[in-house]
Amino acid sequence: MVTSDLIRSSLRLIGAISSSEAPAADEAMDALEALNMMLNSWGAVRFLSKNTPTITHTLNGSTSYTVGIGGDINVTRPTSIYTAIYTLGSQDYAVKVLDYADYVEITTKNLGGTIPEFVTLKPDYPLSTLYVFPAINGGVLNLSTVRPSAELDINDDIQNIYPPEWIRAIKYNLAIEIAPEYGVTVAPEIVAIAKEAKDTVMRSMVTIPRAKFDPLLQTRDSFNILGGGF
Repeated sequence: MVTSDLIRSSLRLIGAISSSEAPAADEAMDALEALNMMLNSWGAVRFLSKNTPTITHTLNGSTSYTVGIGGDINVTRPTSIYTAIYTLGSQDYAVKVLDYADYVEITTKNLGGTIPEFVTLKPDYPLSTLYVFPAINGGVLNLSTVRPSAELDINDDIQNIYPPEWIRAIKYNLAIEIAPEYGVTVAPEIVAIAKEAKDTVMRSMVTIPRAKFDPLLQTRDSFNILGGGF
């Protein structure tokens, strides 16, 4: 299935075209624009971002780095960071991700150090700004990020880009997205399917960590929770 097929399916759902019709060229391009705007909006949300690629960057002692196409870190502009790991040699260190408002309250931002304690992202446009505290020279920062989706072309094979559950969610939600342009009230059944399909995508992006028993809660002289005795 190429993008134009998906657009045709969405238009059929709202009755904008019949099953035997193909959309006019301008209709298809308008729907493509709406599709990419919708996917870019989804891409700003962690659990609706098709992938959460890791950004790696060697630190050079700066307190901040621009992030985006043409920036210090030349990648697709991220909208948020949710985990950060600092690697020095063979050792990894967890780094706390700080809200930008909290970072602003740090009075002295140019302190040096051996390991970064905090990172924060200010999602400006066209370049976001990554702040590192304290400033570190050397080592690699690994950031798990959320980035907007790459835009689709009308002839892209979306089955090579999105898994089946995503295609279903995109089809039904695009129908709702474009319906106002045709003066159409979307049937409740379509709204319900669109919501259920989108929820399925979000659930598929969630990884639930395994529960771990804290060994500090159990000592030789304390109650043995696992064994049920003393």
